[in-house]
Amino acid sequence: MSEVENSLFSVLEGHPDDWSTRFLLAEKMLERGAAEEAAQLISSSPVAPGNEIDLQRSAEFAGIGAIHFVEAFVAHHPDSAYGHQLLGTLLEHTGDSERSAQHLAHAANLSGDTVELSDDPAVLPPPPIIDQADAPPPPPTISEVPIPDGAAEEYGDEEVVLTENAEAPSQTGKKMTAIAVAIAVHVVIALIAMLVVILPEQKDEPEIVAAVIGPPVEKQEMQKKNVVKQTKKTSASSAAAAPMAQLMRANAVAKIALPNVTKTSKGPLGLGDADFGSGGFGSGGSGLGSGASFFGGSSTGKRFLFVLDHSGSMRPHQVELRNNELEKALKSLKGVQYQVLLFAGGAYYGEKGWSLNENRGNRTNIAKGPGGKSYEFRSVRGAGDYEFEGPDSGMPKADWIQSSSANAKKTMDFIRSEKLFYGTDWGLALDVAHRLEPAPDVIFFMADGTGGNTPGPILATNKKFGRPVINTVAMQTTNGMQQFAEVARETKGSYTIVDKNGEPIDGYDYLKNPGKYSGRL
Repeated sequence: MSEVENSLFSVLEGHPDDWSTRFLLAEKMLERGAAEEAAQLISSSPVAPGNEIDLQRSAEFAGIGAIHFVEAFVAHHPDSAYGHQLLGTLLEHTGDSERSAQHLAHAANLSGDTVELSDDPAVLPPPPIIDQADAPPPPPTISEVPIPDGAAEEYGDEEVVLTENAEAPSQTGKKMTAIAVAIAVHVVIALIAMLVVILPEQKDEPEIVAAVIGPPVEKQEMQKKNVVKQTKKTSASSAAAAPMAQLMRANAVAKIALPNVTKTSKGPLGLGDADFGSGGFGSGGSGLGSGASFFGGSSTGKRFLFVLDHSGSMRPHQVELRNNELEKALKSLKGVQYQVLLFAGGAYYGEKGWSLNENRGNRTNIAKGPGGKSYEFRSVRGAGDYEFEGPDSGMPKADWIQSSSANAKKTMDFIRSEKLFYGTDWGLALDVAHRLEPAPDVIFFMADGTGGNTPGPILATNKKFGRPVINTVAMQTTNGMQQFAEVARETKGSYTIVDKNGEPIDGYDYLKNPGKYSGRL
């Protein structure tokens, strides 16, 4: 465990209700691959989150282990549609289908949406099993959460109370000590960096060498010579061959083929719908291809792959926002090919004939292709770490789809009918994405956070399969900013953050000046 984690632990011991510190410590654990420790840390909190954002993050880390938080949150916030939806999902995975249906129905009433209930929901299977000896002490027992009037029958008169721990003076001292130590370490590092930058490099004084220039040498007077141009008589045969030689030289210059180019652009293309064809500006031919735009990130190419987060942590309005933007992007494509890959814990293609089923008992997600072939993805260390069961060459593959209005409608009809499923594994999804044949020119990658994946393996896969541009999109979150930015920067792509109103923010600019966008996230 690092010194940073030890300091955060000290702060958390004095302030167990500090969720920002708890989340920061859990992220540090994920960075070193300790997913189970992170889940245990979150589920052991003695108090529930106070808002929907913290509630969502606690569920991402702890899975079903967060159910007592969600019950307490719903009891304290009975008008939260997201709280009821999340509680209904978790209850279904515990086997309480009756209460699950009631909470999901009430969530739909609050949000104004229509929810179809199913016997096999595809969201949030059980989290990693923690040995009994290592399990955290159970939180205070919370009785049945009452459902607001009109949504379901009453479950009793028991009352759920959210409590906050008061700070003791001694604990405050510990917190201040830990903060002071952290500040001191950063000040020392900053001073060292300043010394390296400010102190000038010692350079040897240049040696000046003087040379004596002698008197100019007397120039010899140039003699003017008369040149008589001799005209060679041209024979009849050579005169006839001259036009043919000129024609051959012209053809030799004209028949130089230009290579195909894939270009990335951060602004409007301004080229219309036509491609750079073999005959100039026009349709057809093999040239630069067409442009595609998704949440403000734009690129040109001939094959575009949209890799989209389809995990259980995606909220209904985020799914709708994603689908509307995808539909707009697909309808604007002209004369190119595209494909859509839905991912969470594993991945499958957004096309008729593909499906995904969860097996909550053994923590697997199984995708099936149009030919009936199965592709199994198994959880290794929680939601952020899945593996494909089989050789890499056996990963799911699909054919490219030719862009057209009719095909765009078929794709969107299929995607809107698909249920969310459990997990968030960037690396596995992008590994599947790079193996399409022919390889994509551009990948648009959208997620609502990171499960702890590091960019290194993703960038290695990108280099292995032709270095396609990856434009990253963070859906209404700053979680995983550095990972989003590094993947995009190293592949010459754009990094976009979608704000709470669905508008794009330049992610690179946000990293430099986050205060500029205050209130938009």
